[in-house]
Amino acid sequence: MKCLSQDSIIAIIGALIADELATLRPSDEQLWKGRQWHPDTMITTRSRARGESNEVEVDSFEWISIASRVVEFFQLDSSGVEDYLLRVSSLAQWAEVVTASRTQGSKDITFSTSGSTGKAKKCVQRWDNLVLEAEYFAHYFANIDVPVTRVISAVPPHHIYGFIFSVLLPEILDVPVMRGLKAFSLTQRQALSGGDLIVGFPGWYQQLAQAQTEFAEGVNAVCSSGPVAVEVLQRLQQHGLTEVIEVYGSSETSGLGVRGERGGWYELLPRWQKEDAEHLTDIAMQAAVALPDEVDWLDESHFRPLARIDHAVQVNGYNVYPKRVAAAIAEHRLVKTARVRLHEHDSGTSLKALMVPSQDADAMPVDEIIAQVREELMNQLARIEVPRTFTVASHVPLNDMGKETDWDPNADLIGYPVNEG
Repeated sequence: MKCLSQDSIIAIIGALIADELATLRPSDEQLWKGRQWHPDTMITTRSRARGESNEVEVDSFEWISIASRVVEFFQLDSSGVEDYLLRVSSLAQWAEVVTASRTQGSKDITFSTSGSTGKAKKCVQRWDNLVLEAEYFAHYFANIDVPVTRVISAVPPHHIYGFIFSVLLPEILDVPVMRGLKAFSLTQRQALSGGDLIVGFPGWYQQLAQAQTEFAEGVNAVCSSGPVAVEVLQRLQQHGLTEVIEVYGSSETSGLGVRGERGGWYELLPRWQKEDAEHLTDIAMQAAVALPDEVDWLDESHFRPLARIDHAVQVNGYNVYPKRVAAAIAEHRLVKTARVRLHEHDSGTSLKALMVPSQDADAMPVDEIIAQVREELMNQLARIEVPRTFTVASHVPLNDMGKETDWDPNADLIGYPVNEG
């Protein structure tokens, strides 16, 4: 596989534009994330806009921002054609610029770690490695009982997981892709058919299990960005899902392992070889790579992740950092100290926060404390980082050994009520 199709390039460009505009215009985040992108979609300014439905109106700063995201992702600066993104308007024309650049310059791809939380890291992945991984999974899915005839992707194509499974894999298999809202709608309406491969993330699979979504015979699924709870997998398969393949990896490393057994051991992908308990060797490059997690090794090629070394937790497919959020809460004048943890509930996952008030909060109603803290967090953090549930307590709860313990977000801790956002 030497090149990307225009359809794939446009899908990626659209996802990059949506992600950037959602950051620049947070109140319109859902609008941008749900938009469908087409070859005739036009990037335009207010002075040039004609009021047509295919137009995306931006100011000059936003135009430069979205163009920069495309330049970075496809490494257009390697060919010197990046300025053309400021001269042409339709996504079809932008795709032509990308294609020309990949013919003349680098084919490698620059991914970002979860850019909506913390400081995003840029991770360059070699094109040949990405293709080899996609070819491995194409062969993997060719050996299942019902061949893949369509990909149903709820994962944006500019993330490395989405790129491999909703861009490269369907191009290699020569099958169509349904993305975004269409993918969500088809799945939730129980309108999938045998041969469909769902590309999803743990939080969504949990929602599907909770809703008791039924699946036609021969529908398979793949999951990455975090493990799926064994009971969720069991419920999905009880409702007809044939198989759920879990892929373990990161933006820094790409895929590392795969497993098909619920809660079982991951098997290293062919690219990798165990070097020691904490490192793998890229066989082709003969380069050592640190594992993103602490892992338990069964043998030289099978392992099981234990805990994130970077202390990130998964909230609806994104890595978020509870200690970073807790530090932001503790900076508020009304808060003496704070703790933040992952909160799992029927609708998915979110963060929960516990706050011990400072002297400045004496005699202040709990709801007012929470409202002021939440307002400041909404201005400082990404939306997904803002805790859904706040608990105000007189102290951080401890066990009988003096160690900090978890708290029930629905409990009244030492006379302070709770409040959910």
